[in-house]
Formats: sequence, C-alpha cells, structure tokens
Amino acid sequence: MALPHGDLCGKGIHLMKFSILVPAYNEEQSISTCLNSLTSITSGDKEIIVVDDASTDHTARIVEKFLDKGVILVRREKNGGRAAALNSGLQTSTGDVVVTTDADTVVPSDWLERYTACFKHQGTVAVGGAYQASNEDDVLAHATSVLDQILNGVFKKSLVPNKLSGVNSAIRREALSKAGGFNENSWWSEDSELGWKLKKMGTIMYDSGNSVKTQYPDTWSGIWKRKFYWGYAMGLKFREQMPFNIKLWLRPAIFIALFTSLLVFLVTIPFGMHVFLVPGLIFLIFLSSLTIVYVPVGVIVMVRNRDQRFIKTLSVLAILPAVREFAYVCGMCLGFCKGRVGSIRPSWKENTSHRDAEKRDKKILM
Repeated sequence: MALPHGDLCGKGIHLMKFSILVPAYNEEQSISTCLNSLTSITSGDKEIIVVDDASTDHTARIVEKFLDKGVILVRREKNGGRAAALNSGLQTSTGDVVVTTDADTVVPSDWLERYTACFKHQGTVAVGGAYQASNEDDVLAHATSVLDQILNGVFKKSLVPNKLSGVNSAIRREALSKAGGFNENSWWSEDSELGWKLKKMGTIMYDSGNSVKTQYPDTWSGIWKRKFYWGYAMGLKFREQMPFNIKLWLRPAIFIALFTSLLVFLVTIPFGMHVFLVPGLIFLIFLSSLTIVYVPVGVIVMVRNRDQRFIKTLSVLAILPAVREFAYVCGMCLGFCKGRVGSIRPSWKENTSHRDAEKRDKKILM
C-alpha cells in the first residue's frame, strides 16, 4: 500500500513509544551525525538504542558522549552481523514500535510523526519509508539515489516485493515478536524475510514522503557487490522455499531475458544476418526500454529536486539499471545453485567510512 508523496499517512496522532535501534560496526566516522539527527527529533516518546557489534574502532567511545542525551549503548562482545545486533537491541527495548535505521543515516525531524500517523490505520503492523544518498556529491552515488527515487518514489515500490528496508522501517513490537525477531541467518535479506512474515499478519504501509539520507556505494565495484550480495541472499532463500509471487520474479525475469537474448545474439553472429537479426532486435528492445523508461523519469525526479547535474547523472543512469540488475541476477543464480552461506558471508555492508575520511583529509591538505 503506497501513499502519496508528501502526505502524512493519517490525520490523527496517538501516543505510542518508539524504540529506535541503530546497529553499528566500525562507524566512528558517521555515528555522531546519525545520533545528532536522532536526538533532534521534535516529537514522540522515544528511546534510542545503539548496538555496538564488537567494533574495532572508536564507535562505542563516540556513542558514550551521547549518553547524557538519553542514548542507550548496548555492547556485543562478539561480532555477529546486523540481524544479531538488532536482536540484541530488541531485548533491551521497551517501545510499542521498533524502528530500524543505520549508523550512517540522517533522519528528518518529523520522522516519528509520520510513523505515528501511519499506525493510526487499523491493521497496520509495519511501515516502510524511502531513502536517498547522503553522499550525493559523488556522481555514481547520486545516480544510484535517483534510480532508487524512481523505484521507491515515482513507482512507489510497485516493482519491489518488499516495502521494508533496514535503513527506514517501523514494526509493531507484538508483530515483530510473533515473527521471531530478526533472522540472524538471513544476512543481507533479513528485512525482506521479515516483510514476508509480517505481510501474513496485517498491512504493511509505505510512505514515500518519509525519506532518510544514507551512505551509498560510490564505486562501480561497490554497486556491483551490494546488488550481488542481495541477489545471492535471495537465491539462498529461493533454494529453501520458492514462493509464488510475481513481483519476486518480474525484474529478474526481465533481465534474464535481456542477457539471454544478448548471448543468443553473440552466438548466432557467425551464421549471418538472417539468423542473428531476430535475437539482436530482441536484445536492443530490452536494452533500449531501460533507457526509454529510466532516463526520462530520471529527468522528472531531478527537476523536482531542482538538481542541475543532468548530463553526468543521466549518462550513468542510462547503464546503471542494467549493471545493478545483472549483478543481482548473477548473485541470485549463484546463491540458488550453491546454497552455501559460508562461501560468501558479508555480515555488514561494505564500510566506506574510512575511505570517506581519507577523501576529507586530502581536501583539507589541498
């Protein structure tokens, strides 16, 4: 259930307590900014719980500076991954609604107001929000953010099977407990799996106007790795159980068809035009459809945001969907075929904070 951009989910607001969980692992460069935004939220009964997942840097020390502002620090002795950290925070929390975000994320001041209004709707067990790049000065990160705004804002996640994302979600505590908390074996897909479970219990709403800003990958390898790992994790889930949901298969099916047509086209080239013409045309139709759809809509999003970086952003946006979905499909196929979590197991998204710090230091020295 998607909601109009910029509109609150509901008119009335009733009192409820929010437990904001912030899992953190080696986030010394970003945790202060995150906590400054969380402690500046203007309304709502809340508790902010940061779970340090055995960081090897000064993350915990920085969080301690916010204890006098009501922030609660939970320390884990052993690194267990994002889902394990969230479960540790869940055990400490006391709120009616559990909210999740990341340590490199900045939230708006009316964040909880929007969530509260959404939960006024009867039967709502969870609410998902949107996200944009905080490092939008980088062309790749900015183009990826524009693409996500197209999928999550313009299309309102109609092509995505899950309305929840770990960076911006709120779940009723009772429903979360019935779902068994966060699955610690579902690395990179604990939010998707949780969304499937919660959907059987009630309504999951989506508010595209409730947007946070978070760190995006700023290299092609970072973009590829993130989508590949998401696809790999989803492939493992498909190996365990293959749910009949057209949204789960729509995008992968399109891109499998795209790259299958390319392969057939390349194989049939030696046999002459009368053989390779048809697969070649099919491939071009699939490929051009990405540019025809995403680039014009990308212009609309950038105009709405008063963004003037058209040429660089749109040139990247023309090929970005194909790269991301190709990585996702490759990961999904490998995950389904191998089915071994141990072969690829990233507990956390690629940490870019140290690289960002190096960039800032270089700018200062210049």
